[in-house]
Amino acid sequence: MVGKRSQHELRRLVEHAVADVCGLPRPGLWFCVDKVEARGQPPERLTVWATLHFLPEGSPFCCGEPGCHLGLCGERAQQVSEHVRRAMHRRQRLSVDFDDRIGVDYHAGVTFHDGRADA
Repeated sequence: MVGKRSQHELRRLVEHAVADVCGLPRPGLWFCVDKVEARGQPPERLTVWATLHFLPEGSPFCCGEPGCHLGLCGERAQQVSEHVRRAMHRRQRLSVDFDDRIGVDYHAGVTFHDGRADA
């Protein structure tokens, strides 16, 4: 448990916030939070590890970069943080930090505009 919030609950809150801010679900993209580490008591920062799954239903994709498809930096990252803060019923500032912790999983049959396939 992280305070009164379980790891599962934190993962769910972050997934919902990313979905709302980034317009998910989208055909062929599935965003899954793998782990959330809370820092501070009450939490001031959530460090998030996640995976963006590329599914053949959305092929071809322009590229296989999560930054291109999610854009979780700058204003969008702040919107995710604010969304999670409100969902946690917190008044204090909360930062949700993804940095370079979003991995990718290219499922079988996924293609990209340049013709290459990853599986």
